[in-house]
Amino acid sequence: MKKTLLLTKEYFPFFGGVANYCYSLFKYFDQKDYLVICDHPQVKTADNVLHLALENKYIWPSWFFSFWKIKKIIQQQKIEIIFTPNILPLGSIAYFLHKFLHIPYILSLHGLDINLALASKKNFTYKVLKQAQSILVNSQATAKILNCFPDLKDKIIVLYPSLTLDFAHFDENRLETLRASLKLDKQTKIFLSVGRLSPRKGHDLVLEALAHLEIDDWHYLIVGSGSEKEYLEQLIAKLNLTNKVSILSAVENVDLIYYYKLANIFLLPQKQLLSDLEGFGMVFLEAASAALPIIAGNNGGVLEILSHKENALLVNNLAELEIAIKTLVEDKSLREQLSIAAQKRSQYFSSAQTQSEKLKKLLSI
Repeated sequence: MKKTLLLTKEYFPFFGGVANYCYSLFKYFDQKDYLVICDHPQVKTADNVLHLALENKYIWPSWFFSFWKIKKIIQQQKIEIIFTPNILPLGSIAYFLHKFLHIPYILSLHGLDINLALASKKNFTYKVLKQAQSILVNSQATAKILNCFPDLKDKIIVLYPSLTLDFAHFDENRLETLRASLKLDKQTKIFLSVGRLSPRKGHDLVLEALAHLEIDDWHYLIVGSGSEKEYLEQLIAKLNLTNKVSILSAVENVDLIYYYKLANIFLLPQKQLLSDLEGFGMVFLEAASAALPIIAGNNGGVLEILSHKENALLVNNLAELEIAIKTLVEDKSLREQLSIAAQKRSQYFSSAQTQSEKLKKLLSI
């Protein structure tokens, strides 16, 4: 395959969907075949991972200085193709490197990124897309966003995210240690959400629903970090849920399996807010593989993973969320039915190694 530059803002071990998506695709590559340049200081995990400040807010374009540094690295490392999961501004860098050095590039789109790019710079975004060798999308829902450019149809390839969690080495003792550290009894009903703390994810809806419902002995674990954390903390206090809710923002990827195994019900009623939609929803696939009954929002790429009443309960608003939570809490048979169906559904998605092999072929063209 061609020596590849993975140009990304986020990469393993950074916690996030795009970071995990890229890592799962490239971890099966030989390190000599690719170089990672990323914009996050906590990712120096291998000799082929470089940290570089990719944007400078005091100049325009913000990526001007990094462009010349990356150009030099490409020439030194004999890079033959670029892969980036960021349409703007990193796709801009790939576009101009293509113009300067005639290096092909592949774009990977995830939902909000392409919507924001089209809203702010539609004409230039089209140019970046048009010059790409291939355009990978994480779902059919994301692919539909590009329907406004019918001439790009042949470039678009759906490459679903794949599971990176390893349940094979699950340790029951570690699970009980986690339960004890959180001061939770085995009889306590554990609700779990995993994902970035942003308005779209619907954590606020879960808090409102749990505050209204009369449920005995429960605790809500929110695993994730993000801009919404302060607001959620204020809402928790306002709803008098301080002793019933924990926000855990420092959970390592390797420990995630224990939170899934600790939980009884997975809740993430994600919303579609204008251009901000759930392109796929990796955490739903993770929860499904952990055999959890799931309540999700009825929108976006999640609909390519889950089906209402077949392997999950899908909701559109707070009232439906309250009914769904109450139903699952009271109906053990339904919980078991949905959890078995969800786990079975998760097995239809290709392994990370299979998806990685598909990408290797694209990078070899």
